[in-house]
Amino acid sequence: MTCSCCSFSDQRSRTSCPGRRLGAQLSRSKASLAVPKPSAVHVTAAHRKAYQENGVVHIPGAFGEDWVHYMRDAFQQGMDKPGKYAEFIGKDTTWDTLFGARAKDIEMFQDQVFYQQAAERVPAWLPVFHSHAAHLIAQLMGSARISFFYLHAILKQGGTEQAIPWHQDLPYWKVDGKQIGSVWIALDDMPLAASVRYVQGSHAWGLFRPQHFVDHSSYEGREDLPLLPDVDAMLRQGQAKALAFEVKAGDTLCFDARIVHGSLGNPEARHEHRRVALRFGGDDAVYCNRGGETAIPTPEIDAVHGLRHGDTLNCKAFPQVWP
Repeated sequence: MTCSCCSFSDQRSRTSCPGRRLGAQLSRSKASLAVPKPSAVHVTAAHRKAYQENGVVHIPGAFGEDWVHYMRDAFQQGMDKPGKYAEFIGKDTTWDTLFGARAKDIEMFQDQVFYQQAAERVPAWLPVFHSHAAHLIAQLMGSARISFFYLHAILKQGGTEQAIPWHQDLPYWKVDGKQIGSVWIALDDMPLAASVRYVQGSHAWGLFRPQHFVDHSSYEGREDLPLLPDVDAMLRQGQAKALAFEVKAGDTLCFDARIVHGSLGNPEARHEHRRVALRFGGDDAVYCNRGGETAIPTPEIDAVHGLRHGDTLNCKAFPQVWP
């Protein structure tokens, strides 16, 4: 089941699809900055080679200062109006407190924004969904079209020891395919010590069982997948190599949804680290009912997108955003 959606560039002349109403939605939002124009990002053969072989590539300066300021503003709007499943994580977070704390109590914040929810919750994100990020990942994946899946917003407060454990993204999602990836955008400078770490080439390892970050328990009903190997032991023994990147605000890390990755805390006591990851699907991305527990899409989105197992990821909930 598919439907089409216009690109950001022609939204002014049409009104029947969500992407065509961005101007009106933004006029009602709290956005304090004008919407930046999509930029042209030169993707080289070396970039494509790194993405295909390593599973991740660092592209400096993919988003200019205007985009960074705009996305910081949108990020704050999102924190002011968090979603139902936003996670407020502190030192002693449990299942009972994961969704109940607030900013003053936390060390780390995570939230998801889906296309159909953005217009009401944080309309300032809509132009970001239609930005040049989609064309960027299309070039790296070699895909003729790109659909938007969702946005993942993450904040780590200064001095936090909160880490994100080793994991793959794809087993947590009800989508499948080799052309599924993320454009991770730094909204603050981040030193190497706070960087996301990626296990080189691990996107070719196959899929592993998803686990809850809070208590490391396995997702229910997902025993069909093996447990992730002891990555730290593999790194110590030279059986695997971790890639990490010092990033500046506006840099992107583009990576395959199957790559094993994780991150340490934020050692810079006076500086918070904000980042957003735009999740996209390419030509071969399909909806996949994995059975058992799955995190994304949320139940509310899962109930309305209308896709069946094996359908192309292209509908009102997950619209085509490039070309």
